[in-house]
Amino acid sequence: MDINAAKWAVLVGLLIITLFLSMLPLWLLWSVRHTIDQSRKAKYARVISLLSCFAGGVFMATGLLHLFPEVDEALTKASWGHGFPVAGFLTAFGFFLVLTMEQIVLDYKETANIRVLSRGEPIEGTDNDVDQVRRRGGSVVGVRDHPLTTSFDGSSLDPAAAVDADPHSTFRSVLLTAALSLHSVFEGLAIGLQGTVDGVMQFFLAVSLHKAVIAFGLGLNLAQSRLSLWAIVRANLVFSLASPIGVAIGMGIEDFGHSMNESIVNGVLQGLACGTFFYVTFFEVLPHELNQGGDRLLKLLATLIGFSVICGVMFLDPDAAPSGDASCARIT
Repeated sequence: MDINAAKWAVLVGLLIITLFLSMLPLWLLWSVRHTIDQSRKAKYARVISLLSCFAGGVFMATGLLHLFPEVDEALTKASWGHGFPVAGFLTAFGFFLVLTMEQIVLDYKETANIRVLSRGEPIEGTDNDVDQVRRRGGSVVGVRDHPLTTSFDGSSLDPAAAVDADPHSTFRSVLLTAALSLHSVFEGLAIGLQGTVDGVMQFFLAVSLHKAVIAFGLGLNLAQSRLSLWAIVRANLVFSLASPIGVAIGMGIEDFGHSMNESIVNGVLQGLACGTFFYVTFFEVLPHELNQGGDRLLKLLATLIGFSVICGVMFLDPDAAPSGDASCARIT
């Protein structure tokens, strides 16, 4: 098979696999919300909650074992930093950048709502209480030490109702999509820069294995957010197109991998994306489910299984992990 034909086949294959698996959670959530039988609806909601914890474990392993090592390797190859832990600094910078942006937005919204209350005007969805406005602002919270069994208006939340009662933050879901999409472009570059058909197929298998799991987790996170249906579809499409775009760029670039400047750009961009990824994983994906009461040990087990799946993929196929000749080395 011609090398370019193989790359085009991989490009289309990555698009189809990623788009299908990222859209699958939409159908699952639709089934739950349109199920009349309440007992069955509660069972479906329980399964979705466990799948969300599984996705959290997948995201955690991806960040710790895949994203951050690639950042460190790219900057090490560029000999940038002179002994200073630049990879850790860039990751932390990306983390605090997102935290600062979100807190500024939340502070603005909170202040605006309090001004509305001070004028005696009602705010939909609250008891028109200042403290409640602050609680509903969506600010960063850690895992609570007590189960969330009631909504903000005091009504109880059954397992089925919990699917929609506490949706994921729109801002963080969009950030998660952006961070994963940026990283996917670099993964696509690794495939596009291969010089043999065997190398292309080897990298395609390595990337598609862990990308399939991540696509489902991202789709589930987006499906549980406040985003509209078309916004979710567009976000999934952007993520699905990221790797094929990377493949196409890699096919059109010569000697990209020998530039030290490109290694620095690669490391900086992926470092900022890694910090964003950690922020969303530990402040949104995991707390969203672990703050809900019930099935705590099962949720823990699901998180560990998700983490173990990525570990297994990287152990069984070393090309899925950043190392001397792996994807990062090919594009830096």
